[in-house]
Amino acid sequence: MEEGQGLGGGQDPEVKEICDKILKLNVVQVAQLAELFRNAVGITDADLGGFGGGGGGGGGAGGGAAEEEVVVEQTAFELKLTGYDDKAKIKVIKEVRAITGLGLKESKELVEGAPKSLKKDLKKEEAEELMAKIVAVGGKCEIV
Repeated sequence: MEEGQGLGGGQDPEVKEICDKILKLNVVQVAQLAELFRNAVGITDADLGGFGGGGGGGGGAGGGAAEEEVVVEQTAFELKLTGYDDKAKIKVIKEVRAITGLGLKESKELVEGAPKSLKKDLKKEEAEELMAKIVAVGGKCEIV
């Protein structure tokens, strides 16, 4: 990005310098900067309820930070089978079959093909409950 790109003439040099530094930050750094700024001026998440795209010059950078927060506050989770104990293979297949509603052959292929996704779009509590069931019979899972 060309330095000073998108800035018109007549800006305070100090403001222009700060803007140039912000434009060089990565997404994570922009999210951290936004969080620090919100804390410094006392803006709560409730105050940001109507925050969206729009706005003038700085709206683009702020929008990126808002998108990053949405990703952090994940509401839908995926349960992924990452492996299993060889001795517990049959139990894991039975539990996968019960969780997914697949047939015996499909469940066996899914377990043997691990790592594979078992179920998507789960609430965190449901994903943790299903993960506990798989782990209890000898499977290894992760919530993504």
